[in-house]
Amino acid sequence: MNTDLSALLLILTPLTPLLLAMLPALRSRLFWPCHIALLPALILVSTPQDVSASLPWLLFGSGLGVDGANRWLLAMFVLLWAVAATLLHTTRNKTNDDRLTIFFLLTLSGNLGAILSTELVGFFASSVLMGYAFYGMLVAGGDERTRRPARTYLVLLILSDLALFEALLIAAETTEGFGFEAVRRIIAQSPSSTLYLSMVLAGFAARAAIWPLHFWLPQIYASSRPASAMLLGAVPVAIALLGLVRWLPAGEITSPGPGLIIQSLGAAAMLYAVLLGIRRAQLTMLPAYVTIFATGLFTAALGTGLNDPLVWNRHQHLTYLFIVSVGIGFAAFTAVIRWLQAQYPDLAAPAKPAGDSVSCSGRWSGTVVHWAVQMGLDTLPRLHAACPVKADRFRQVQTWRRMLDGCESRLRGWRFAIILFLLLGIVVVIVAAC
Repeated sequence: MNTDLSALLLILTPLTPLLLAMLPALRSRLFWPCHIALLPALILVSTPQDVSASLPWLLFGSGLGVDGANRWLLAMFVLLWAVAATLLHTTRNKTNDDRLTIFFLLTLSGNLGAILSTELVGFFASSVLMGYAFYGMLVAGGDERTRRPARTYLVLLILSDLALFEALLIAAETTEGFGFEAVRRIIAQSPSSTLYLSMVLAGFAARAAIWPLHFWLPQIYASSRPASAMLLGAVPVAIALLGLVRWLPAGEITSPGPGLIIQSLGAAAMLYAVLLGIRRAQLTMLPAYVTIFATGLFTAALGTGLNDPLVWNRHQHLTYLFIVSVGIGFAAFTAVIRWLQAQYPDLAAPAKPAGDSVSCSGRWSGTVVHWAVQMGLDTLPRLHAACPVKADRFRQVQTWRRMLDGCESRLRGWRFAIILFLLLGIVVVIVAAC
């Protein structure tokens, strides 16, 4: 393939969905624009040879490329995004919600950009766009049941970006370029390697739902739409695992202490998913806890690679296959569970009625009151009757929730300006830091 043509194709892969999201006049004239946005990526996947392009004029020398390592990953994402785009359309071949389509295309643009990036700044900028657009995709037209876990995801996303930006500053101070290979090689010999490892691990652990930062994944999965639920394993989780592989100097550094800690966290995550998650979860929540188990297994393997670089270099090629398996497996598992739920409603555990729900504190207080009555204490029953009333009043006075609801409605009205402002802010801060 011609060099200029390959470079143009690489640029068009993340740029096409971004342009379709920003140009509503063009989007409204196209038939199924979400599928058309995938055409450059589909052509790129079908190209047999490796393709790369250097963009020195963009984000301090950004680069895009596709090779044998990430070609399967790109193919998996194209397949999943095509299925998710089909779920967004009605029988009349029109999208259910234009806001949802905009956030869908923005998330797609950031997702493809993160896969094709060959350096840290491009990966960070693409993942930032993908993360906040995916939050908008979750809350667009959703109710309070969807917005509540989405807010938790948003808070973790902001903290993750702060940690990863700190890692970028460390890399900028230590290395001359932001290429993955150069950063891993030089950071391994830098005195700031421990801080860099901590920032990268904390940043991507929040995005990948790695235990103990896993609690947002089951909540979002239970309340999201089918299209968003299928993309949970591929968008935030798989890209975060890919970021760990590309950012960490595994195979270049020997860190027994951090490696042992990471291995322990991975083992704890797997035990949690088996003993507490899968055992207590309903059938409809099973894919989320299986994903937590998979991220724990990946974390344990990553800790092993930090302990022994030879082991990591010998089996590094399997990490991309594992990430592909997580994305496809989560989507397939979700489709099967939703189909079983529709065909056999009795397989899913019935939800507990709201009127019969008793909090943990209520059950414990009832036990204490029953014991006190047996002892002859008459004041505790009256206190027990007054406590739930006060607790209900306290729960009703939640002004911060109403403030967040108002902020979300205003944010949806200014989505274009906010997205552009975020991208501009990232570029300005990086320029100032460098």
